[in-house]
Amino acid sequence: MVSPFDRHYSYVVDDDVLKRLLLRYGLGQGEQAAVRAFGRIVDASDMAQALLERLHLADAGISDGTVEPALRDFCRDLARISEWDFTPGWPAGLAARWAECYLAGAVAEFPFVAIEALIALCQQRLFGERAMVYRLELDILNALVRLGWCLGGLLSDVAIEHEQSFRLSAEDGDPVLGIPNRRRFLMLLSDRLDRIGAGRQLGLVIVQVEWGRSADVLALDERDQLRLALSEVMRSMLRPSDILCALGDDAWAAILPDLHHPAQVSLAGHKLVDACEVLRSNNFPALRGRFYSGGAWAPEHAGDPLGLEQAARAALVVARSTGQPFDVYGGEVVVRAEDDANFEMEVARALEAQHFQLYLQPQVELPSRRVVGAEALLRWSRADGRAVPPPEILRVVERIGLMPVLSRWAIQQAAQILAALATAGCGVRVSVNIVAEDLRDSELPIFIRQTCDTWRVAPSRLCFEITEGGLVSGEGMSVRTLEALRQGGGRLALDDFGTGYSSMDYLRRLPVSEVKLDKSFVERITASDNDRAIVELMVRIAHTFGLEVVAEGVETAETEAVLLEMGCNCAQGYHYAPAMSVDDFVAWWKTSGEGVAHSA
Repeated sequence: MVSPFDRHYSYVVDDDVLKRLLLRYGLGQGEQAAVRAFGRIVDASDMAQALLERLHLADAGISDGTVEPALRDFCRDLARISEWDFTPGWPAGLAARWAECYLAGAVAEFPFVAIEALIALCQQRLFGERAMVYRLELDILNALVRLGWCLGGLLSDVAIEHEQSFRLSAEDGDPVLGIPNRRRFLMLLSDRLDRIGAGRQLGLVIVQVEWGRSADVLALDERDQLRLALSEVMRSMLRPSDILCALGDDAWAAILPDLHHPAQVSLAGHKLVDACEVLRSNNFPALRGRFYSGGAWAPEHAGDPLGLEQAARAALVVARSTGQPFDVYGGEVVVRAEDDANFEMEVARALEAQHFQLYLQPQVELPSRRVVGAEALLRWSRADGRAVPPPEILRVVERIGLMPVLSRWAIQQAAQILAALATAGCGVRVSVNIVAEDLRDSELPIFIRQTCDTWRVAPSRLCFEITEGGLVSGEGMSVRTLEALRQGGGRLALDDFGTGYSSMDYLRRLPVSEVKLDKSFVERITASDNDRAIVELMVRIAHTFGLEVVAEGVETAETEAVLLEMGCNCAQGYHYAPAMSVDDFVAWWKTSGEGVAHSA
């Protein structure tokens, strides 16, 4: 199939087309004569140079072969407006010039901007600084304005034809956005790299958005409208010579040719992200998402398309990991990107080799302090001995798509731990965390039952903790899986209670047995009356639904005393014991008096 980007110009301007155009825009014999009269008092070459300068496209130090030749040639042809003899040749040639510009990536509005600038120059040539204007001069200006409308209509038809053919091409263009796709992006980037002028740079900015779950429920047409709006606002931030391409559903690339200074890459990256953030906030306020961008430039960072794209993507990775809207490729970026890649591979290998461990933090009953359970917490140290915080491990595991593997491993390990505890005479239950993706697995209850049978432990000694956030996506499937877990004998807990938006509704509808108060509330109840009141209210609500309450993050005797007064059922935290290995937990349990915790 022939690409619409590579095929020859096909819009025909013959005598019939020209007659219709002249009639439509009122360019009769009188107006044509006025245009010819204007041609006798101006020089087309001077007009062309003035137009290029007005549009910031003039640069005598760079040859036409290196910096956007199509746009320059189009403006030079357009400036010959006063030499037209009203035959089809000149408008046909001008339309062909514009087709070259449009297919190279110029924005569709450029001809109107150029025509407006040209008419302003014509008016300046006619009137100068004089206060008095003659009737003949007004007639000439009126004819030129009509001619501008005529040319605008013609060039708009050209853009529409190519826009339609572009949309039909799944090979080279995004069918929704009407801009080059990744295949065409690499061709355009290669072409621009071949034409970098001496002392100039070519910039590349990649923009990516990470949507929250609110975007997952959008209808397909709404998703298309969102992507189209983002593409349009980004195109409006770019120069006429810049090219915006679609790299995927949520990623774009901006090719920035003919840069005077690399700082323009950073400026473009920040402008694109800011424009997208404003659009999302104003037009799609219900959506949650973050925009990131990474930039690089040639020839310093790379001289080939894939190398330059890789450099910009490396900067994008660092921007995402640091939470910054933009980062640029450099030595520090390379090191950090390599570190991130190595860390991902190390995490994947550690999971495959089962180098992760589950530590146990006791959960004690109040006020007896009898140990009734333990939460299994993830622990892992890298090859150099550095311990990795669990949230960092989980972020990477989720990003590389291994969360279901980790969850099943954790469930198997929890069952094995329960068997070891039973052998030691420690009859406590163990809590293990599961995530939203697990709840979409209809075979999870079967896997848990088989695991418990393998290790000969009762499912009732397992407690599955799920956060409120994990219940937002695919809630119907989540509830069915939770019901199956409950029917299989497992205990269910709502983790981080109070941090979500629908806590009360979840308590009413979900088959949970307990709620866990988030440590962010618990740790402040002795210092803040507001936090104390919030926690007390949450305890009362949970008890109203017949649920037990477990408080996380209990660090002091004062906090324990307040929780006792509120009627909290259980607690866990450093006030009793830190998380520890299974062997250490058994030793601690025996030392503490066969399951009665003391202050740590």
